[in-house]
Amino acid sequence: MKIKLSQYQIVILLLAITLHAGAQNLKIKNFSIGWRIFEINAVGNNPTTITPFLNEPVSYENYLRNIKYNSLFGNPGVLNVQNFYINAEWYKIKPLSRFWKKYTLQAGLLTNKITKPAGAIADEGFYYSTDTSKYVNKYSLTQKLQFFGANVGINRRINISKKLQFITGLHVQGSLALLHYYKQQWDSSTYSPSNGWKTNTTQLQHLKGKNFFQWQLMVPLGLEYEVYKKQFYIRIEVDAGIVGSKYIGKTFADKEAHGAGIWFIYHK
Repeated sequence: MKIKLSQYQIVILLLAITLHAGAQNLKIKNFSIGWRIFEINAVGNNPTTITPFLNEPVSYENYLRNIKYNSLFGNPGVLNVQNFYINAEWYKIKPLSRFWKKYTLQAGLLTNKITKPAGAIADEGFYYSTDTSKYVNKYSLTQKLQFFGANVGINRRINISKKLQFITGLHVQGSLALLHYYKQQWDSSTYSPSNGWKTNTTQLQHLKGKNFFQWQLMVPLGLEYEVYKKQFYIRIEVDAGIVGSKYIGKTFADKEAHGAGIWFIYHK
């Protein structure tokens, strides 16, 4: 019998395991704050492809149909996403198995904010007069997202020297886009040989986007260095993994999410 777990269930299951383990004779090892930056494939890259993200897609589609345009601008590049963390890590008191002698559990909160251009459409042309030789009427969008969520994981440390350790493990995080909207802007520009470019900008009411869940699974590879008297540590790491949501494709190439991070750690 095959059992399929959704991304929501995976995060809830790992969080439940961590909380249950916390009641099973575990003690806090450290507290940490961290920052990671990931490169992921951007989706919804121009005004004609953002409809699935919107709360009111029909009214937006009707608005778009009434815009005259002959140029389309997209933003298909890789997206950089910054994550900020507050974590705690636990170890087993008097472990009976070799596993708990080597591994620790961690859990905490995370947030990330994304601001990215979502492309534009424009009507461009020329005036055949001595005053103005070119005009551009451009409608552009900027997507704004704020995620809040939790992360859980398991860590394994290997001593390299007295003050330096190698750390790896398996981490998973899930977050909800509680803030999601699009800034709309019109730029009307004209060009004349005598006056150069002149532009008039108009800001429109924001488009509301859907709140959606996003998950991420990663393997960290890091070096942790003792800075001061076995209390303060710093860790640098690289991370390899995948990211997923209902807007991200199903192929591995679509889900790839590689990054790097830095952590500041206080050992109790």
